[in-house]
Amino acid sequence: MAFLNFIKSLVSENGGEKEYREKLTAVLSDSELTKEEENELETIAQKHGLTTEDVSRLQKAGLSGVFQNISSDQRITEDERKSLEVLLNHFKLQTSDIKFDQKAFNKYYSLALIDKGILPEVSRENHNINVLFKKGEVLHFGTAAELRKLRRTTTRINYGGLTGSIKIAKGIRYRVGSLGVSSKSDEILATEDTGTFYITDQRVGYMGARKQFSIPFNKILSFELRPGAMYIFKDGKETPYILTLADYEVPSAMISFILNKDE
Repeated sequence: MAFLNFIKSLVSENGGEKEYREKLTAVLSDSELTKEEENELETIAQKHGLTTEDVSRLQKAGLSGVFQNISSDQRITEDERKSLEVLLNHFKLQTSDIKFDQKAFNKYYSLALIDKGILPEVSRENHNINVLFKKGEVLHFGTAAELRKLRRTTTRINYGGLTGSIKIAKGIRYRVGSLGVSSKSDEILATEDTGTFYITDQRVGYMGARKQFSIPFNKILSFELRPGAMYIFKDGKETPYILTLADYEVPSAMISFILNKDE
């Protein structure tokens, strides 16, 4: 459906719109717009009598392409962020006017910072974390989480061959065949609590409705990503803390960076 709509848009596009779109795509390929390039675009719009609505629609599509381009490698650098901001301001557009994904931006921008050895700082108020932070402690990450626990379940299994019964006398029947019962045990991840998982410059922690924990980085033995959850092993604790998050890439990169930096 999306492809058909794209084809329809090209078919309905007149020659002036096509020329403007192609020129705009070319000049924005480096996420920048010079004064000379701006004048060329204005000349094309005037030559073909493009309306303000036509130009605005084409500019929104062009800026959507810029965002897709800078996020294609799943990293958005500070220079790319600034370039997008400059272009939005230049065309008097908001991120809501283009195909902009705020969650993807936050993720890719954070990962690009971590790649450079910089941990982003976030506002405590935005994450509603009811934690008593230490003086000077910096919050780097916060997200909704489920605290999980491995729980063993037992399932009853009936098995056997063909069975039947033979009437011997009135009210008495003889059962033939075989029938047995066994049980099967499995481990599942059961939800204990829901709350917020957070990372600061000093510790990782969880704050929920019923449960909470806080682990200084020097007390973390290891952490692992396994199907469906993050496992954090604390020095002196036999069982790990198990957390399910919506996405693991940014918190994993942060924890790995901090643990490796302290080695």
